[in-house]
This record gives sequence, structure tokens and C-alpha cells, in this order.
Amino acid sequence: MNSPEKQKINSAAGSLFRRRQNLKISDDIIQQIREIFISGQLSPGDKLGSEKELMESFGVSKATLREALRVLEAMGIIEIRKGLMGGVFAAQVDMKTTINSIQGFLKFESVSIYDITMVRCMLEPCIVRIVISQLSDDHINNLQKIIRESRAMDPTQEKVKGISFHRYLARITQNPMLILIMDFIDNLLEDMKKKIGLDEDFYQAMDDYHYNITKHIIDKNVAEAQKTLIQDILATGDVIAKTTGSPAYRPNMTNDMLSAIQIK
Repeated sequence: MNSPEKQKINSAAGSLFRRRQNLKISDDIIQQIREIFISGQLSPGDKLGSEKELMESFGVSKATLREALRVLEAMGIIEIRKGLMGGVFAAQVDMKTTINSIQGFLKFESVSIYDITMVRCMLEPCIVRIVISQLSDDHINNLQKIIRESRAMDPTQEKVKGISFHRYLARITQNPMLILIMDFIDNLLEDMKKKIGLDEDFYQAMDDYHYNITKHIIDKNVAEAQKTLIQDILATGDVIAKTTGSPAYRPNMTNDMLSAIQIK
């Protein structure tokens, strides 16, 4: 680790005992190392230090440091290497690691189909607008291929193999934040669908929505593509909500994004 990074950790260590008393020391270590990583001061593969060096930097016991390192390793932020050249290193954080980390956090939270549908209604119409502005022949071919493959699948088996329709729309935008969010949302929805089990009629309806959305995208009809997309999102949310006995989300039609879209 270079000297600016050491200075950052030393400064963090000096502030540990001046922070709120109800925070465990290990939690504070986790937060400080996360901040260093997120700020871009560490690159994948950079060494934070040996266990002994980090204990000295933070002024904590081996047990306290190891508690913090276990959490950071589970989050995918660090990796611990053993041996003479070992120590604590910044991990390579990829899409899968990030999604698993978020899911690990949210398993302690109550994320409902209401919450998911609300976020989708806010986000996906914007994605469709971007998609239409960046559409290529390859994108059209891929969307049509996804629909064909989905129709050909046995509905009694796992419906989505590989990338789904909505994930691919996000990928067309080439925006890593949109791709991450849509991958995460799609994972949540797939988990819900697997748990409750949905019939062939549900998947047939979804394929029909995707076919019509693609048609409007090809025609570059933003309003109709957004309208059909919202209908698709709400239909999925309604079925899952009804099956699980939970509230269904209905969009506030005064919202700027949705006010021009007439939902039946």
C-alpha cells in the first residue's frame, strides 16, 4: 500500500474512538475500508497490508480485526491470501459479486413485489427511451431471438435461461448502473417466480407483452413502447402480489414520467 493510503487508514484509525459509542469498532473498520475502496484509492489487487500491520494501523485486537475482515470478504470487497506473500488485498468486484452483496444485505430487509414494481415503473420507461435512440440491427435481432427462445421453453421448467428480455434492454443502454440495477431486479423477480410457481398462461402473456414492446421499439414509437412496458410490469406485479397475498403497486398517474401513459 502506498503512503497516501496508509495515511488514510492511519487517520481512520485515529478517529475510531471519537465516533459514536454505539458503533462496534469492527463496524467502524468496515466502514473506513469501504470508503477507501469506493473512493477509488484502491484498485483490484492492491495490498492493504498484513494482518499485523492493519491491527497496528487501527489499534485493535486480532479478534476485532478478523471480525471486520470476515464481513468485508463476504461483501466481496477484500480477499485474504495466506503464505509469505499473503495479506489483505482489494478484490476484483464484478457484477455477480456486487449483486450477491446487495442480496446478502436485503435478505434482512423486507423487499416486496410492491417495492420492485414501483422501481420498475420509474426506471424502465427511461430505459426504453434510451434503447430506441441507440437501436441497431443487432439489437433487434437479439431481442427477437430472446422472444423466440422464451416461447420455445417448457413453462414447467426454469423460464429464463441466460439473459432475459428486460436485462437485455438495459444492456443496450451501455450504462453500467442501469445494467446493475436491472440485473439485480431481475434476480429478485426470478427468485419470487420460482418460489410461487406460475402457470403457462402467465408466461404466454409475458411473451406477448415482450413481442409488442419489441414491435413498438422497432417502429421507434416511444409512447406505445412505454405504455406496453408499463402494462407488462404491472401485470407481472399483480400476479405475484395476488399469488402471495401482498399489496400490488399502482402508479401515481400525476408522475411526470407516467402522466402521458394511459393504463387500463
